[in-house]
Amino acid sequence: MMNRIDKLRETNPLVVCITNDVVKNFTANGMLAAGISPIMSGEKSEASDLMKVASGLLINIGTADTAKCELMDEMMEEANKNGVPIVFDPVGYGASEFRTSITDDLLNRHKVSLIKGNAGEMLALSGAESSLKGVDSTEKRDTLDIAKLVYRKFKVPVLVTGARDALVTDENVIMMANGHSLQGKITGSGCLLGALIAAFIGLEEYFDKEAVVDAASYYNLCAEAAAGKISIPAPGTFMTTLIDELYLNEGNLLEDRVVEVF
Repeated sequence: MMNRIDKLRETNPLVVCITNDVVKNFTANGMLAAGISPIMSGEKSEASDLMKVASGLLINIGTADTAKCELMDEMMEEANKNGVPIVFDPVGYGASEFRTSITDDLLNRHKVSLIKGNAGEMLALSGAESSLKGVDSTEKRDTLDIAKLVYRKFKVPVLVTGARDALVTDENVIMMANGHSLQGKITGSGCLLGALIAAFIGLEEYFDKEAVVDAASYYNLCAEAAAGKISIPAPGTFMTTLIDELYLNEGNLLEDRVVEVF
């Protein structure tokens, strides 16, 4: 049976990213390295055409404004019409009334396949108290507890990232322990992960939690490999080497993933 990494590179799926302006270049390069065709759309009139051919859609509110919200709304509507899976990343949720209101509105009006984010913004999304510094979490609460809270509110699969990533679905809970601390030192690390997950989910006819686990594990294992190769343990060198590792590694890398299911 073909593993998802090989399948990704054979099918070269198209993923549309409505994402953080700060990270578009890094996200697109990481996607290309992994075997994904990225489109960073900025025009709502092409939503109907794109969602007829896309395998996945990433919605990331990192640098959202009023016009971009209209774009997100249109893309999500067309994605739902065409059965295109949506990964939603509520970057900085709770940091401002604007971010909170647009996220609440979009999640209320459209169906998403996965909500993913870091501990602080996801705890805020759950309705619980949280402290945020920019878009970085200062929350010490366990990622599993937070994921359960968000799942309880939205009843859709939830991924909370941190030292251990927690995935909660209607079937079970999965904890993933791969990754490296340097991922937290580069901007856009989580944004790229969202795009990879959208591609992996889109490989399947229906939502498959294992596709999320494979995407997160592959990305985190590539981060471990990148950190192990660089002579200077610093963010700039790590970022470029991470993209190299996404390109160089094969599906057998997933044999090293550290996953606990319960």
